[in-house]
Amino acid sequence: MCNNRKNKYFLFAVFFFIAQIAGGETKEMKLDSKAKKAVIESVNGLIVERYVIRDIAQQLAEHLNERFKNGAYDKIDNASQFANALWADLRESSNDNHFYIEYNPERAKLVTAEKSQSPEEIEKANKAMAEKERLTNFGFKKVVILKGNIGYLDLDFFSNPDYAGATAVAAMNFLANSDAVIIDLRDTPGGEPTMVQLLSSYFVRGREHGRTHLNTLEQVYDGKVEQYWTIPYVPGKRMYDTDLYILTDGYTGSGAEEFTNNMKALDRAMIIGETTIGSGHNVDIEVIQESFVIHLPVRRPINPITGTGWERTGIEPHISIPGKQALDKAYLMALDKIIGEAPHADQKFRINWAIDGVRARLDPLTIDEVLLKKYAGQYGERKIIYENSTLFYQRTGPKYRLIPLKENLFALEDLDYFRIEITTDKKGNVTELVGIYDNGRKDISKRTK
Repeated sequence: MCNNRKNKYFLFAVFFFIAQIAGGETKEMKLDSKAKKAVIESVNGLIVERYVIRDIAQQLAEHLNERFKNGAYDKIDNASQFANALWADLRESSNDNHFYIEYNPERAKLVTAEKSQSPEEIEKANKAMAEKERLTNFGFKKVVILKGNIGYLDLDFFSNPDYAGATAVAAMNFLANSDAVIIDLRDTPGGEPTMVQLLSSYFVRGREHGRTHLNTLEQVYDGKVEQYWTIPYVPGKRMYDTDLYILTDGYTGSGAEEFTNNMKALDRAMIIGETTIGSGHNVDIEVIQESFVIHLPVRRPINPITGTGWERTGIEPHISIPGKQALDKAYLMALDKIIGEAPHADQKFRINWAIDGVRARLDPLTIDEVLLKKYAGQYGERKIIYENSTLFYQRTGPKYRLIPLKENLFALEDLDYFRIEITTDKKGNVTELVGIYDNGRKDISKRTK
């Protein structure tokens, strides 16, 4: 998290988001001992005054001083390398992922402008930030309706609603008619708490005057607190009763953890995947010696229900599963729940189609190689090819790897709307290939070779 003027970001310090807001290339600066000492003194002053873990703030400052006195930085005169060395020392001694220091004069100018009292400078800085994030669609990487009417949102980071709000609203309205929603926060480092607030408001019913308390940030060094509540009104349809699944892994950090923690504490979502990174502190971004930038952790989150945060502990999922399998697991759970409520046979067919494919990925079926070789052959213009213990399907274009769903039923990798079934006669001889489409249509190709 960071606080530039009024903006706060939940940030995990080692992630691509930094590169997005960092500005352009910088001309390297050479540092002498006096310059390095000045940087360390400025860093230490901020740590002692404002670092969130008060009982070790002085120790961190003394550690950097000792490193300097013992010559740890003597051979470093490159400004970027010096910043990296300070960053590494602070992270190692504090075990706090939110610490970050970089040499970046361009970004320092941007931060200074954001803190400026000049409306023109502030507007210029905000436009620069908005343009950087626009290039990645403000973090909204993918929004799609999966088979079975399951909504899926893949979110790279939580952008600022000041300029990302319209994109967020469009995504939420796109998902609004889904029977369940999956939000993918794997490898999502964090972002703006007001975006967390906005997205949460689509899924959480207001409990007090149309609002629900989501999270509190306590600024430890002076005791100030800031509360985040759901918003009483959001554009579009709410999804209060829509089943919600959140995917996590060991790289889910900071603001993504806040959203996950909010939904878990409110018993609003099923969390599936791995325990999150445990990066809960909120930071201020400050300029050091005009050309260096530091992310200084100054606040801690406190959930109003649990009374705790997630710093260093992370958030445990309801269902622990390797992160790469989390989407299939959530998708299968959603499909299994809604199939009993499907009113029409064609809808049940589509849901079962999706269920079979997901189960095959989660629990792959192994078929004896003798049988696989038996299936290989020509079926009119279609053919089944056996290569390296695997079957492939080809018609007139590319080859597709066949994924066993049953002993004689196969899905095609990267081609979800079509499957094939191999049929045999009473003697076990392969007689034909049946092409099955996801709308229920079938066509038959007799074996010709």
